[in-house]
Amino acid sequence: MKFRGVMTAGLVLCGAAVMPALAQGDDTVPLGITVKHGWTRQTTEAGKTTPAYFTIHNAGTAPDTLVSTSCPIAHHTLLLDRSGQPVGGLVIKPGETLTLAPDQTHLMLQQNRFRFYAHAMIPCSVDFLDAGKVILYLHVEPDGAKGYEQARRPIVKN
Repeated sequence: MKFRGVMTAGLVLCGAAVMPALAQGDDTVPLGITVKHGWTRQTTEAGKTTPAYFTIHNAGTAPDTLVSTSCPIAHHTLLLDRSGQPVGGLVIKPGETLTLAPDQTHLMLQQNRFRFYAHAMIPCSVDFLDAGKVILYLHVEPDGAKGYEQARRPIVKN
């Protein structure tokens, strides 16, 4: 009987520790910044410069600023505005969703170390002034893609 009580208490404590993490999700930081739907297009060879896109949402109560980005697959990353000029930082106001997209502000991956194959995923990080570093995965879309396509998994019957 004592063992069962100790096990029950242990499970309750483990559940209490895990619940906040589950409620928060894996792409949200405590200050309310969410980064999703990252994508880029496939390339034909290494060394290319390739644009990348993603969406940022601020569910917090204060503005935050995207100050830098980093993708280990590229020698350099730059935030560029629609005219191709570098952007020092992007302010995301509370409740605002900012979409980096073709013909708008976007991320430029310069001198890529490898070829990007369709359907691969590239890890990157985006750094915010208050929220800190958030991990972003860029989905590599086929050449000619116009946007992020959520991966669909086939239904497998046993």
